[in-house]
Amino acid sequence: MPDIEASFSIDQPAHRVWEFFQDVPEVVTCMPGTELLGQTSKATYQGKVTVKLGPVTAAFEGEATIAETDHDARTARIEASGVDRRGGNRAKASIAYEIQEQDGGSFVRLSGDIKLSGALAQIGRSGIVQDVANHLTAQFAERLRNKLARGGQEADAGADGQEPPQAIEATQLTRIVIVAWMRRMIGLLFGRAS
Repeated sequence: MPDIEASFSIDQPAHRVWEFFQDVPEVVTCMPGTELLGQTSKATYQGKVTVKLGPVTAAFEGEATIAETDHDARTARIEASGVDRRGGNRAKASIAYEIQEQDGGSFVRLSGDIKLSGALAQIGRSGIVQDVANHLTAQFAERLRNKLARGGQEADAGADGQEPPQAIEATQLTRIVIVAWMRRMIGLLFGRAS
């Protein structure tokens, strides 16, 4: 059960960032490899996340529920689960986020845990999930900054106003996995030598 933590700053007022986070369809447009498929209740959404890691592609379909929301504290918790039917992988996640005021802008903190089963569980055991989470958070933050700077208007959108979802960048994720693995191996080697 890997724990993840990530954070970023954004040059927008905290109330504006919080309001944006309450619009799930808009938030999804900032999430790499994610597609919103529907909404089954006021707080539950169906979606798909596609990840390409080297020659492996995992397409998780499932749902996410906003389990808790505190508007005054600007915090929320999301429970999500998904199945990659082709690869036999499963994922469950509990993610919390908090938006704080910071020097006229905002500081966004994410934390949670992810449970993986199937072939991808090996990645979870090696500690690489945090490295991937950091990379995806950086991509999300950049897209969020661009969207809010444009006043929420999406550039280069398709005919329906939505950009087609693209799988999470395979080359970058593969590089992250390899570099993280090498760091851990070097740490183990030097740890044993001392």
